[in-house]
Amino acid sequence: QTPDRVIRSYEEFFTGYNTDPLEILKTTFEEIEGYDEMVLLKNIKFEKASVINKGFGDTVPDGVTELDPISSRIDDPVRKTDVGFITEKDNEINQIVWYYLREANKIQFKYNLKYFQPVQFARYRNGGHYDWHQDSPGISPHGETRKLSLTFSLTDPKKYEGGDLEFYGGGRKMEDHGKITGNQILKDIRDQGSVVVFDSRDYHRVTPVTKGTRYSIVCWTVGPNFV
Repeated sequence: QTPDRVIRSYEEFFTGYNTDPLEILKTTFEEIEGYDEMVLLKNIKFEKASVINKGFGDTVPDGVTELDPISSRIDDPVRKTDVGFITEKDNEINQIVWYYLREANKIQFKYNLKYFQPVQFARYRNGGHYDWHQDSPGISPHGETRKLSLTFSLTDPKKYEGGDLEFYGGGRKMEDHGKITGNQILKDIRDQGSVVVFDSRDYHRVTPVTKGTRYSIVCWTVGPNFV
């Protein structure tokens, strides 16, 4: 039920994208007798969803657009995504995501991790995508960098087309892992409720969504620079 609850909450969060401001501004008040002063409404809560694009590395796959790693911007050729962040540490989603990151690190990566960054909720629709990129260069002048990335698929794959999470493999097909075939791995990545944890230096992308809407959660852990 958690993926569905998250989707419903963020559909409400992004309601403004489907609202015509002109219709709202047509609203008038009939009981105005005796009032001829300005009405001022202060301290309106304002939430902004933004997109941060970062490109790193000296050797990149074909088609990768190098971006300034310092600036943040919306760049449709590279990324087209609606995003919001979950910043409350006690939020249930944070606890779920951080648990999977800790478990994956304990079982597989065994990296030195210092803290988690805020969970990001993403919505891909109408050609939404994110081209080849890394989440981390591995080394930062600040002495710490993203080390593990997590993607949590929230949407039933039957409800959208495109929007595949792919990892760069030089054009090679996904390899079989023991009894699990490459095709089964690709299916598992796409399934609703799937959690994928990977090294933040890995090149990956989300292909354009051609029909429907794809929702996902993304989170990163930070630790000392790779050496």
